Amino acid sequence: MRDNSTIIQGRICSGSGEGASFTQLEWAREQFIAQMGIEPHSGTLNLTLETPEAQSHWARLLASPGQTITPPQPDWCSARCYPVRIADRFPGAIVYPDVPQYPAEQIEIIAALPLRERLSLQDGDMLTLEISAPLAARAAIFDVDGTLVDSLPAFHMVASRAAAPHGIAVPPTTIRDALTTQQVFWEMLLPPEAPRREALIATMRADAERMWPDVLREHGRIFPGVGESLRELCARGLRLGIVTASTNGSFQPLRQANLLRRFGEIIAGKDVKRRKPDPEGLLRCAAALGVAPEAAVYVGDAPLDIQASRAAGMASVAVLSGAGDSALLSAEGPTRIIANLSHLPEILAIA
Repeated sequence: MRDNSTIIQGRICSGSGEGASFTQLEWAREQFIAQMGIEPHSGTLNLTLETPEAQSHWARLLASPGQTITPPQPDWCSARCYPVRIADRFPGAIVYPDVPQYPAEQIEIIAALPLRERLSLQDGDMLTLEISAPLAARAAIFDVDGTLVDSLPAFHMVASRAAAPHGIAVPPTTIRDALTTQQVFWEMLLPPEAPRREALIATMRADAERMWPDVLREHGRIFPGVGESLRELCARGLRLGIVTASTNGSFQPLRQANLLRRFGEIIAGKDVKRRKPDPEGLLRCAAALGVAPEAAVYVGDAPLDIQASRAAGMASVAVLSGAGDSALLSAEGPTRIIANLSHLPEILAIA
């Protein structure tokens, strides 16, 4: 049951257009992404807070420091940001510009999506925001590729090496598209009319699997800050697990960094009958860790991760370090969105 003190309701209104200019400034955009996980769609959505209750909730939130957007010049406008969930669907943030006499009854919202279009909003409509407090959890479960391990360069390299003898170029975008959808990469790479298509796919797949351990060793890396975040979560008493479609080879960088031992349960693709977005792996992992699904969060970089967590009844944390960008992940409605795992301890609390 939601605490009403975390809810802010306001009426949609048109703004002056200054928000559009501010959110498109490169230095501001970079900080919105880094601190909020949000690459803002052009402009802000303006709300008028009409009730004393809404104004009181906003005043209480504004009394907290939030995240500061700092300009490159001291005489330029700075701002504070507060993460929210919009209409119980999309992650976003309230942006408060630090300017004199800013109206106390007005707030501006940023999101990675065009909110008026996505929510069919018009001036005069009411909109509900939920202030994003730290997620109470007893366990954190992780995807591997693009979440814990920076393996996208390795995926591109191994695919390119397997395809090169056949005169096939591998666009990096095809790797990302395959990782963010349920499509089979090799089938995406070759058109249906390609000669000897099935045999060629089988050959390239076998060559890639053979080369993968060496390529991963050469090009795969643990993301910066992962070790520190995992240590902090363990110190707080959270139980950690992994659910991934990866084979054991993708665990190599974690093993080399002596981080694999921190995970109490590991579910790989070979361990389940149904892969993500089916919740089988997540539910099995939570059970093995001794926690109910609602007491766990799942952290991943792709839409399938968010879909699987929703199907499992878990909170989802989308991370921008992998294949999915801010808009793509926001559209799936994650509970929270962050730029990288260095921010994860900030948004989790032990249940």
